[in-house]
Amino acid sequence: MVDKIPQFKTEQEEADFWDSHDSTEFMDETEAVNVTFVDVRPAMKQISLRLDPSVIDQLKSLAVSKGIGYQTMIRMWVMERLGQET
Repeated sequence: MVDKIPQFKTEQEEADFWDSHDSTEFMDETEAVNVTFVDVRPAMKQISLRLDPSVIDQLKSLAVSKGIGYQTMIRMWVMERLGQET
């Protein structure tokens, strides 16, 4: 067991260390730091769109086959079409 967090020469060396050690073993060596996270995503406005349940089922099924959420897929389609129209 290591008593102190060693000085690392490379990021890979540090990554290897933390892959094989539990950070909670070093809590006495660390101090709390205030961190502010900035949301860099553009603001989105929620809308309501009425569709037949069968259409929603088809959208969900297609989105699953693509590995994305159905609302994300619809948003992508709208953006693609807007790009074509303008």
